[in-house]
Amino acid sequence: MNAYKKRRLRGMEGDTHPELHPQTRRHLRNTRKLRAAALQEFTAHGLHGTKVSSIVAAAQLTQPSFYRTWPSKEAAYEELIAQTLDTWHHVAEGILSGRPTLSLEQRLGGGVQRLYATLTQDMALTRLVLHDPTSNSGRRLPFISIYSRAFEAAQRDGHVATLMPAESLAQMYAAITERFFFARLYANQKSMTATVKEVTRLLLPTLQPAASPLMHEEVDP
Repeated sequence: MNAYKKRRLRGMEGDTHPELHPQTRRHLRNTRKLRAAALQEFTAHGLHGTKVSSIVAAAQLTQPSFYRTWPSKEAAYEELIAQTLDTWHHVAEGILSGRPTLSLEQRLGGGVQRLYATLTQDMALTRLVLHDPTSNSGRRLPFISIYSRAFEAAQRDGHVATLMPAESLAQMYAAITERFFFARLYANQKSMTATVKEVTRLLLPTLQPAASPLMHEEVDP
């Protein structure tokens, strides 16, 4: 993430701080409104079908407010996509994280839960990113790299016993979590709890066949 985006994220996080100048707080409120309106318009009409005038109308603001925030609608669109992918990548780094006393099953289930919770937090934003042609072409590649590092660390720390290469584990993890996200959650076919359990049951035997029992709880309908 470049310095410009980091400054913007820090600014948006600090919007509620009373020590900020009133004009700064107003600008941050307007930025949030513009961001929500831009997401709404991009989701409905796509990048090329969206106009700056439609974004400011939906936000009930003026065009100068928009141009104080972004130099163009393309910049607004790119920022939405980039910030969302940054968030997804950050969550992906922790797919096996947790305190030392957690079992592999708990680590694995917690990581899947956090990943799916992030993807479903704002489905309109998720759909926008998933249908963006520029990010879609190589969308999986950063995740494979991130997952590989996570599995390498887990193997090194003794949490994952299999000798299968970390990159192969990453490919498997990416394929299964993505498949079940689209089939269960994106299509609204099953609950989050049921989907997390289902994915965990599939992944666990491969990661540590002899060390971790499968879960036996009933799966929610």
